[in-house]
Amino acid sequence: MKYLKILGLAAIAAAALMAFAGSASATTLTCTEPAGTKVTCPKGTLIESSSEGHAVLDNEALGNVECNSKVAGKTSNAGSSTETVSGNIETLTFENCTSAVVVVLAKGTLEIHTEYTKEADGHETQKTASTNNGTLTSTGAEVTVEKFGFHCIFKTNGTDLGTVTGSSNKGGATATLDISARIPRTGGRSGIFCGESSPWTGSYIVNKPDWMDVD
Repeated sequence: MKYLKILGLAAIAAAALMAFAGSASATTLTCTEPAGTKVTCPKGTLIESSSEGHAVLDNEALGNVECNSKVAGKTSNAGSSTETVSGNIETLTFENCTSAVVVVLAKGTLEIHTEYTKEADGHETQKTASTNNGTLTSTGAEVTVEKFGFHCIFKTNGTDLGTVTGSSNKGGATATLDISARIPRTGGRSGIFCGESSPWTGSYIVNKPDWMDVD
């Protein structure tokens, strides 16, 4: 009987962990398609964004590199109660950069995770409603940066890029990708002189869809 009770408690605990894992990874996006009609963004939704002002790579060896940048791709799924929304990046550009050449070697993937409010005690395991914002991670995006003879390569690997700020939090305006990340260095002729990583910051306005929330 004692062993049955232990097994029963273990089963309950495992079920609770599985339920939490499912809810923690749940993500969907709400779009207006057609305009004025809010629906769950379907698989294949194009998310297209461009930098407001400049995107900035601020590496210790390379200094401040400011570029016009675009990021775009189609979602590979609609998300659900058990999976996040993800997709391959189809467009990744850094153009008109200040005194540097930035070449995209690989575009990688993006994944959007729902951001939740927390209970008053602040425990991560106690999450309530969606804030209509999300967090953004990237894997496999790779760039080489050359400046003043330095040659450095940086690549994302499950890297936290920052926040997706939903339209509901912008007075119904266009959503933004608010990038604040450190991209790990993976190579380059200048080796350790490139540092361990490079900060990437910038605000990207989401041009398509024209209204988007993270749920």
